[in-house]
Amino acid sequence: MSTDTASTTSPTPAASLPNYTPPSPNSICFTTIPVHSLPRAQTFYTTVFAWTFRPTLPPSSTTTTSPLPTLAVFHTAGDVMGALSVVAEDVKIGEDDSSKGMVNYILVDDVDATLMRVEEAGGTVEREKWVEGGHTELGLWRDTEGNLGGVLRWVMR
Repeated sequence: MSTDTASTTSPTPAASLPNYTPPSPNSICFTTIPVHSLPRAQTFYTTVFAWTFRPTLPPSSTTTTSPLPTLAVFHTAGDVMGALSVVAEDVKIGEDDSSKGMVNYILVDDVDATLMRVEEAGGTVEREKWVEGGHTELGLWRDTEGNLGGVLRWVMR
């Protein structure tokens, strides 16, 4: 599989993106899908599900030193949005590791407090709160059955 992240497909123009109304707190609101090639994955999800993509974001300084885009944010027909997220070619997507596979994020009012409740309820925190792109706080956790999940709070609405 290619790690090519240069865009060969054009993102959906911002003017044609759907109006987005965030879901209520404690709803699944965001998901990440690991990919090796943004152009190939964008084409797939646009063709199969008619998802629309925002213009490709520059890489976050906390996630990569590459000048190539590492995320492509998408909108579904509903209230859920997400991002295709580039991972290294040697990552075998879907294997049992907290950095692999799809991750659903639940919208919360306080990431730190929610992660504390995860631990109090018998779960584990896989990754403490971090800020992505200066606009989103995130955290990763596992439930008592070992399922990986995420929590998310938008800093700027």
